[in-house]
Amino acid sequence: MKEFFKENKLTLARLLLAIAILVAAALLSGYNEIASVVLYLISYVLGACLIVVKGVVDIFKDKRIGEKMLMTVASIGAIVIHEYFEAALIAILFEIGELIEDMAVTSSRNSLETLSAIRPDRARLKENKEMVISEFVEPGTVLEVLAGERIPLDGVVLDSIGTIDTSVITGESTPRSVRNGDEVFSGCLNLNSVLYVKVTRGYKQSAAQRIIDLSENALDKKTRNERFIRKFANIYTPIVILLALLTAIVPPLIDEMNFSLWIYRACSLLAISCPCALVISVPLAYFCAIGYASKKGILIKSSSILESLQGINTIAFDKTGTLTKSDLHVTKVEAVGSESKIDILKYVCTAELKSNHPIALAVAYEAKKLKLEIVEGTNYMEYAGKGVECDSPHGHIKAGTRTFVDATTGISSGTVFISVNGKYVGYIGIGDELKENSKIAFDRLRKLKINKKIILSGDKKSKVDIVAKTLSADGAYSNLLPENKLEAIEDIIKTVPDCKIAYCGDGINDLPSLARADVGIAMGAIGSDAAIEKSDVVIMDDDVIKIPLAIKIARRTRRVVLENIIFAIGAKVALLVLSIIGILPLFIAVIGDVGLLLLTVLNSLRAGR
Repeated sequence: MKEFFKENKLTLARLLLAIAILVAAALLSGYNEIASVVLYLISYVLGACLIVVKGVVDIFKDKRIGEKMLMTVASIGAIVIHEYFEAALIAILFEIGELIEDMAVTSSRNSLETLSAIRPDRARLKENKEMVISEFVEPGTVLEVLAGERIPLDGVVLDSIGTIDTSVITGESTPRSVRNGDEVFSGCLNLNSVLYVKVTRGYKQSAAQRIIDLSENALDKKTRNERFIRKFANIYTPIVILLALLTAIVPPLIDEMNFSLWIYRACSLLAISCPCALVISVPLAYFCAIGYASKKGILIKSSSILESLQGINTIAFDKTGTLTKSDLHVTKVEAVGSESKIDILKYVCTAELKSNHPIALAVAYEAKKLKLEIVEGTNYMEYAGKGVECDSPHGHIKAGTRTFVDATTGISSGTVFISVNGKYVGYIGIGDELKENSKIAFDRLRKLKINKKIILSGDKKSKVDIVAKTLSADGAYSNLLPENKLEAIEDIIKTVPDCKIAYCGDGINDLPSLARADVGIAMGAIGSDAAIEKSDVVIMDDDVIKIPLAIKIARRTRRVVLENIIFAIGAKVALLVLSIIGILPLFIAVIGDVGLLLLTVLNSLRAGR
C-alpha cells in the first residue's frame, strides 16, 4: 500500500489542493462572489483535468463514449447553469473513485508482486562462488544456495541435504526435506543448510516466472459476465447521453418551464449514470479470486476457466499419482505354516535384492522401515513378468506369480507369492497407497454437490475397485490406456445429464483427457511444460484436497459477481428515477455514484479473502 501512495503522490496532492480551494471558495461565496467563482473554477480544473483528457481519448482513440466523458459533460453542464460548487465536486469525487479503483487493483496484485520480489535476480556459482545474473545462467550449471537464501532457478539437488520452504510456489506452509535428486523450484527458501542445485530450466522457463506470466495474463480470456458488462456499457452510455439531452430539452419545450432546472436534472442523470461500478467490480472480483487461489497453491489460468469451474458437477480422477501415491507399498503380509510374517519379508527381500523392479523397491522399503537384516543370496535369476529366484542360507527361494511359485491358493492378483525349496510359505500384498487427503477431498466434493466422482485408471480392476470403494466413488474404469481414458470421458458426458466435467490427472499421460474436459486439472505438474499448456488449473503441491477448495473459490466469486451486478443495476435505476423527477441533487448523485463504486469494489475484494 505504501507503494500505491508513492506512485500516486502527485494525484493525491492535486486532489488535496483542489479540495482546499473548493472549501475556500465555499467560505468566500457569501463575501466576494467573483473571487468565489474564480476559486471554484480553479478547483474544477485541478479535479477535472485528467478526466477531460481521458474522456476525449476514449472518443478519438477507442471510438467509445466512456464514463469519463459522462462526467465531463455533467460537470460542464453544471458550470453552464452556474452550479460551480457542484461542478468542482463532481470532478473531485470522480477522481477519488478512480483512486479507489486503482487501490483495489493494486491490492489484488500483491500475491503476484510477492512472487516477483522473492525470485532472486542473482545466483552463486558453485565452481568459483561468483555471483552472476540469474537470467544468464544456462541449464546444467551447478549453483550454491546458502541457508536463508532463495533458490534462483529450477533444478535438482546434488550431493546435499536440507529443508526448504515451498509456500511461495505450492501454498504449503510445512517445510519440505530435500536430498540428492529431488526437484526444487525457483523462489523456494533454503532454511538450514548449504544446497547444491543443478539448473534444469532457464530463467524465463522457471516455475516462478511461469506462474507470474500465467497469472498476469489470466484476465485476457473474458468471462461471459465480463463480456456482457463491456457490451452493456458500450450500449448503455450513448443511451444515457441521449436520455439526458431529452431531459434537458423536451420538458421545457412542452411546459415552458425553466431550462436551468431541467439541465440541472440532466446533469444529475449523467453523474449517476456512470457504469464504472459494473465495469470495474466484475473483472476485479475474478482477478482477486485468481490471486487468492495462487496464494493457496492453485494456478487458475483465466477468469473464464474460473467461471467454468464453478459449474462443474462431475469430476473424473486419474488414480495413480492423483488419488494414490506413485510408489508401490507393501499392503499385507501373510505366512503359511510355521513361518512368521517377518520370515516372509526376509525371504522376499533376499530374492528381490538384485532387482530394480518397483515391487522389489517396495519390499526393500518395508524391510528398511522395520530395520530387518537381509541375507544375500547367490545364483540370482529374474524372469520378466513371472518372478525371481535365488539360492540362500534359507534354501532355494522363488518369489513371483502364483503359477511361477506353484502356489496352491485362491488369493487374487496384486500379490507376490513365495516358496522355499519348492514349498509355498506365504504371500505379500503390493499396492499403491492412498494420499492422506484423498478421502477428505471426496467428502468435501460431496458436500459441494459434485454428484459424480469417477476414477479412471490403467491399473487392474481389483486395485481400482478397492480405491473406489474406500473413497465411495460413484464409478470406476480400469485397464485404460490414455486413449481409452478419453473414450471413458466421452461415455461419462453422454450418460450424465447436463454434464460439466473436470478431469484431474498427473499431467503427463493424461494430456488428451485434460484437453477434452470442460476443466483440466493437472496435479503437481508445475514442472511439466505439457501439463501447463494443456491444463486449465494446476495444483502446485499435488494435494488433491485443493480441488474442492478451487471449486469453492469459483462459486464464491460467482456469487460476488452476481451480487455486484444486481445491486449496481438496481441502485442505478432507483437513483436515475430520483434524479429525473428532481428529488436527487447533483452533488448527492455524484456521492451516490462514488459510494456505489466503493461498495461494489469492497464486495469484489471478498473474492480474494
